Amino acid sequence: MPQRKISVVTVAGLVGMSMVLPAQAQKTKHKPELGAVWASQFGGTIRVLFGTVPLPVSSSSRLPYRDARDSAICVAPESLTALGIVATVEGGSVKLVGSDRNLIMVAARQGPFERSGGVFVDVVEVLKTMGVATLTYEPSTTTLTLRAVLREVALQGDSLRVSAGLPIAPKITTENQGLRVFIDFPGTTIAELPPALELSSAKVASVRATQLDENTARLTLELPEPLALNWREGKAATVATLTPPGAPVTIASPVVAPKPATSASKAPPPMVFRSVSATPLSDERLRFTLETSRLAAVRPSVQKDTLTLDFGNIYLADSAKAGAATLAGVQHPLIKSAQLVPVGANAARLVIELASRVGYTIKHSKGGGLLLELLTPRKTEGPLVGKTIVVDPGHGGSSTGNPGHDGILERTLTLPMALSLAQTLEELGANVILTRESNFDPGLEERALIANRAGADLFVSVHCNDGSSNHTIRGAEVYYHASEPISQDVAKFIADKVRQGVSAIPVRGVLSDYRIYPGDGFAVLRHSQMAGVLVETGYMSNSADYAALKNKDVQTQMGVAIAQGIADFFAANPDSLATRYAKPQPQRDYGFPPRLTFPENDTSDSPVK
Repeated sequence: MPQRKISVVTVAGLVGMSMVLPAQAQKTKHKPELGAVWASQFGGTIRVLFGTVPLPVSSSSRLPYRDARDSAICVAPESLTALGIVATVEGGSVKLVGSDRNLIMVAARQGPFERSGGVFVDVVEVLKTMGVATLTYEPSTTTLTLRAVLREVALQGDSLRVSAGLPIAPKITTENQGLRVFIDFPGTTIAELPPALELSSAKVASVRATQLDENTARLTLELPEPLALNWREGKAATVATLTPPGAPVTIASPVVAPKPATSASKAPPPMVFRSVSATPLSDERLRFTLETSRLAAVRPSVQKDTLTLDFGNIYLADSAKAGAATLAGVQHPLIKSAQLVPVGANAARLVIELASRVGYTIKHSKGGGLLLELLTPRKTEGPLVGKTIVVDPGHGGSSTGNPGHDGILERTLTLPMALSLAQTLEELGANVILTRESNFDPGLEERALIANRAGADLFVSVHCNDGSSNHTIRGAEVYYHASEPISQDVAKFIADKVRQGVSAIPVRGVLSDYRIYPGDGFAVLRHSQMAGVLVETGYMSNSADYAALKNKDVQTQMGVAIAQGIADFFAANPDSLATRYAKPQPQRDYGFPPRLTFPENDTSDSPVK
């Protein structure tokens, strides 16, 4: 991933350090008639808080407001700088770039009256699309509260690394003579971090994550001896270095900007491979459970009756080495042997010698888990046999997606449809990789990178739509990236099968993602190098579609129909390599070891020449 610039702040000790969020502009009184117009015609004024701090505004005419036409909560684009988001108005759209360099395009909204001084944006749409915050709206006070989400806390050696979706500003206090350290993050939630965090440093006895109050996340460090923190502050990522009190402080140079997209990017810091185990589920199914400290960079490959999973930027913990020793005793009809071995200092490889032809499914789990299931293929002939297809259940975790009128979230509806799709693809002989198998958010760009690393033949993302401005709009839509012809063909085949197989939801059509984000498109389709589609399975804002989307039978039908559409496409287009490299991406360094080689040259994973 592109690295972020990090500014540096030195902390000589752990006493009374305090950082504050970006200063808010002083409230400016506006003329009574201005407020009257605002309240009567445009839904009244709205407060938008980052934690407890209002987003800054430059004048009274740039205050947030609720658009009475569709109830959207709108803010001035310049107010988003407090969230680490840079906005550029481009005609009728606003381009927004977040702290993690994620770029989206949203429609520009004109202010509520001619003196509003420029365009506004729907802040809920922006943050939901970026997936970087939790949002809470309190109708009684007309207040929308935004909170950053702590995505990762990693302790390795002398460094404590903390990352979030929005800017975080730590406040540090100590007790027990410096042996207990509290690091509080205002305007932040811990979301899905486990209470007790993994340790890989002798300088810390334990570290726990708790929610101090609704607006403050806390890390509590228990130290064997008092230590100083030299804290480097970043927009959405911070690093603290643990040193003895009074030791000289060496400040690292700022991280250089990412190189142009044509060159390889630097691999992320190593992660920890915690454990591995194998569990027979039946004579026709064998599960390997692998646990890592975060979502692992993994590359599967099948060559010469051998399945390998390569892991980059990773090192084996003692617990993983102990688990690896037990693999030698695994007996199962599908395999001859299995072993997990380190490759150099920062890579590992799971090597499985197959006893018969198998398919596989890889499921990415919350907290860095990976489930690899080997299975006897239901079909040994057909257009999908041997194809690798990545299924992406949209949203998850803090990325909730659209809400239904009764509180059901999009993330809840996309998962069963995606699981139905995955199961049907398995039955049709495909290898399947799921970007998530439970309620967590793998990250917007990471979903596509999972597919790129695997060299998948196709990427399919499953979503539910929203048209709150017009509740009569309904129907499934299948999106492809820009004018990419192969993906457009896939979308047409899927739309045809959904039209035939899901009677409860009509099909609106096949559309380019530039229709939604002109000049940019959907991030998951833009970043994936293979042909890909995003299926909007129906409109949650329409009562008929919403009732169907909640129906388990319809969810199953939708997954089956999408899979059948994919099968029809590959039956008409048997050359899988035409889809695998439809959208070449810049080279990335994932730290993978060299591919496993065999005596005879096997080019099954070679790109199109």
